[in-house]
Amino acid sequence: MKEAVSLAEDHWQYLHTIPESAFEEHKTTAYIKGICGRYPVKMIDIGMDTGAVYYLDAGRDETVALRADIDALPTEQGPQHLCGHDAHTGTMLGAMHYLCAVKEKLPYNVLFIFQPAEEGTRGAKAMLDHGLLEKVPQKPVRIFGIHNRPEIDCGDVVVHKGPLMSEKNIYTITYTGVPGHGSLPHKCVDPIIAAASFVTGLQTVVSRNVDPFEPVICTVNSVTAGAPDIPVPKEAVITGYFRSFNHETHVRMEERLRQLAESTAEAYECGCDISIVHAVPAVDNTEEMYLIALRAAEAAVGREHIVDSRACLASEDFAVFGEKIPSFLYWVGSGTPGKECASWHDPAFCVDPHYLETAVPVLCSSALIK
Repeated sequence: MKEAVSLAEDHWQYLHTIPESAFEEHKTTAYIKGICGRYPVKMIDIGMDTGAVYYLDAGRDETVALRADIDALPTEQGPQHLCGHDAHTGTMLGAMHYLCAVKEKLPYNVLFIFQPAEEGTRGAKAMLDHGLLEKVPQKPVRIFGIHNRPEIDCGDVVVHKGPLMSEKNIYTITYTGVPGHGSLPHKCVDPIIAAASFVTGLQTVVSRNVDPFEPVICTVNSVTAGAPDIPVPKEAVITGYFRSFNHETHVRMEERLRQLAESTAEAYECGCDISIVHAVPAVDNTEEMYLIALRAAEAAVGREHIVDSRACLASEDFAVFGEKIPSFLYWVGSGTPGKECASWHDPAFCVDPHYLETAVPVLCSSALIK
């Protein structure tokens, strides 16, 4: 295991130098394939340009899948690993080293999924759409994933039962008016007024239409309309997302958002086009999977290092795999004890080097627990 952790650290350090954004992870994928070629694992070609899938055949009747995301975060300065996916990939490569070494003792075959494009929550669906579960030798009976968590100290593992990360929908509202000269407002229909009213009214979806004990977020990400020399433009476009843990609450939020957008358009005599895309379901660790993960984590790091945490309204497309296979997502502490650590996507984000000493054993143990 020490050797596996040491190799994982080497992989992580190199991967950190080649950050690539969603579906552009060509160097990262080439590196993964080069390392995996050293082990007795079979590559499963699912026809994608980035990402990789490998199968360790231990001659068992059942297969367990492990998943790591591989992409970096797009920023104004170019892609950067500000969410720790480089550490996740290093962890998976370290786990492959260990599990191949103990192949004869494995209770399961192991499927290693190196997933592209977690940022933007598109990669898991793409892999499934490319026939991942149909092309593997054996459909996994369960799947495990890990994600670093800077708010948790290194050495500790969050094993949480129930919803862990949120369901997410992305919306675009386009108001269409009648453009014209600002000196003749009565001959125009100003979509900016409708957009402004919608943004203000949207706050009532959370404050007046949702149970106050239900955690939800309804966000406006952008409002785009006009230019300094166009007093009354033709269109105003609003984008955003909403998140929740409870699907019924999620449905209610979508219903109210549509009603608000349409009634606002009517009130201000605008046209209105509404696009709402279901991005990902919630990550929900079931009790059955929780009990298995608890035993795996205890075997890896000891009960004293298992902690719980409040769920987070960020989203994670690992949940898409969970719609097809029983799934469990761990948070592994990546924060430096005694130090306030920057959160995911913060420019100051970093992963404590000792993170892998916990992450690799936990991922390995998940493939070893019956």
